[in-house]
Amino acid sequence: MVYHRYAEERQGEGRITFDQFKVMVKQTGLGDFGEGSLLQVFNQVDKDKNGTIEKSEFLHWWPSVCQSYQHASNPMAAYDVLVSSEEIRRDDKQWEALLEFQRVFNQLKAHVKKVEAYEQQTSSRGGLLSMFSTPPPAPHISDIRGLYVHGGVGCGKSFMMDLFFDKIDGSKIKKRRVHFNAFMLEVHESIHNTKKNNPKSDGIEEVVAKISNEVQLLCFDEFQVTDIADAMLLRRLFENLFSKGLVMAATSNRKPDDLYEHGLRRESFVPFIKFLKQKCVVHSLDSETDYRKENVRLAETTYFHPLNASTEKQLMHTLEAITGGKPMLPTNLTVFGRDVPIRAACDGVASCTFDDLCRKPLSTADYGAIARNYHTIFVSGIPSMTISERTEARRFIYLIDELYENKVKLICTAASLPDVLFSGKGLEGILAVDLEAADALGVDASKDTSLFNGSDEVFAFGRAVSRINEMQTKEYLQLPHSKLQATEAYNSWLNSL
Repeated sequence: MVYHRYAEERQGEGRITFDQFKVMVKQTGLGDFGEGSLLQVFNQVDKDKNGTIEKSEFLHWWPSVCQSYQHASNPMAAYDVLVSSEEIRRDDKQWEALLEFQRVFNQLKAHVKKVEAYEQQTSSRGGLLSMFSTPPPAPHISDIRGLYVHGGVGCGKSFMMDLFFDKIDGSKIKKRRVHFNAFMLEVHESIHNTKKNNPKSDGIEEVVAKISNEVQLLCFDEFQVTDIADAMLLRRLFENLFSKGLVMAATSNRKPDDLYEHGLRRESFVPFIKFLKQKCVVHSLDSETDYRKENVRLAETTYFHPLNASTEKQLMHTLEAITGGKPMLPTNLTVFGRDVPIRAACDGVASCTFDDLCRKPLSTADYGAIARNYHTIFVSGIPSMTISERTEARRFIYLIDELYENKVKLICTAASLPDVLFSGKGLEGILAVDLEAADALGVDASKDTSLFNGSDEVFAFGRAVSRINEMQTKEYLQLPHSKLQATEAYNSWLNSL
């Protein structure tokens, strides 16, 4: 696997030149070597002294010098192991993205070594030397440029992030991975609490201090900006975080230039985009494959359509099987002091309607609470939606995001297949509520109709569709919930599929 990636075809046979050898050593994280040392190693491997490394020479040398690679101690190694074991197939686009993750990994690893050397050097300083000489400057992690990977749904962005994040040594680099929406919710809550205790503070400084004290590497899934409050906050928040030494890695369905597209007062947000591109390498993972569609879907047992008495009966039959026929009772979840009603629940299973969840003013925090408290959720009556119902569509997208992130199992009835649940129809005209918003914000709606046409929802719904498709596979249904254990009744139902 490794050999063929770097070997150059010559006369029908792969050979590695010295230049390719240097790239391989750097990218696979084997170590930091000067060119002279590398040339010595290259000449040792090149047994026949013809200036290239043939496959037989490589295979003789590789296992003896690459224990760490064989044990998958870095992202690229982990990917190779999965390909070699045929758990996944090689995707060149994923590999190109992984090279960037490996770059950040290697730089963080090098930073750890510098810190260890610095600490050893400063601890050995003592007596008169420490009194009359200036200590060397401490290594600064902010010198590392982060990463922003964007691409279509199901192309493997989260998988690349998995490999990267899992291989970062958490005992040496303080790391955190979080969905971007959940992170911003935490930020707004922290700012609110700070301002409540200290009305003279805007809360930013305190929040930055807390985050920077807890995290050096912050990894975001689904980086997206649709809320004006987030848009206006981001530049100041991240300028301060980066100045404190934060390294960021993020995945997104949108390239930076398309973030908060058509958003209100976007001109105030554009400087953040420029700043983001300065601090992060931007990489497009433009694979045409949606891997979430490759597993066999069990749509006939988890996703029932269209909406009629027959599909409702199927839903109720599945509900009875997963609950073991136990009675379900109404209940409430408390979120930030508010009650979020649940129509019926028992043993980690909730039953709701689309109207309960998406036609009422619920937030990402509410959906997160639901997702953490129930391992399986039944949703009946999901309608087809158009732009005129983009508020409901947006809530539905947030709901699916939270369910997916917490590995909640979704059983539902819907008007149609996921791919056609949401359409671009209804773009003509602006809703009255949007006209009021435009007037309140001083925007000329006749000139800026793109601000209100729901294009963000059209784009984001593609991600929701991809996730719903994956949530219908047996592989997903077998995944453990983020917090709860599945019941015997659920496992019996799953084994019957």
